[in-house]
Amino acid sequence: MQHWYLAHCRPREEERALLNLDNQHIETFCPFIEVRKIVRGKRVIRNEALFPGYVFLRTDLEVTSCATLRSTRGIRNLVRFGELPCVVPEALILDLMCRTGDQRLSERLSDLPKCGDKVVIKDGPFAGMEAIYQEADGDSRAMLLLTLLQSQTRASFANTDYRRLDE
Repeated sequence: MQHWYLAHCRPREEERALLNLDNQHIETFCPFIEVRKIVRGKRVIRNEALFPGYVFLRTDLEVTSCATLRSTRGIRNLVRFGELPCVVPEALILDLMCRTGDQRLSERLSDLPKCGDKVVIKDGPFAGMEAIYQEADGDSRAMLLLTLLQSQTRASFANTDYRRLDE
């Protein structure tokens, strides 16, 4: 399963790391902001990384090994707590994309299920069952249509408890 991770980069090599991770078909995110500076007595506007020395990447560590990521040009290592790499919540990444005006945010939001889309439930007592997305039920929940005992039942699920079925 794909998760967002934080990778520590070599000094001033965020763009190189982004390019090489993109070449490996790994989704990346590194928020840049405009910074006004005085360089050699002149005012200039530069785009600099919001978190210098770090990039976010989304991958499945069962498919892409940590050794592959470590050997990517520009990357030092994944940020870890103990032995396990730190998983960054997707809500944080989406919030950063929103605040920095990233164009991919609208693409990611369009991946959300629409009324009538098939979804599969990931967690809870109904894990593994297919359902039909009906509507949003507040900011963090959704109404799904389940088939239980040969009858259709509407139930409310947390947005993290299901995923859209890719057809």
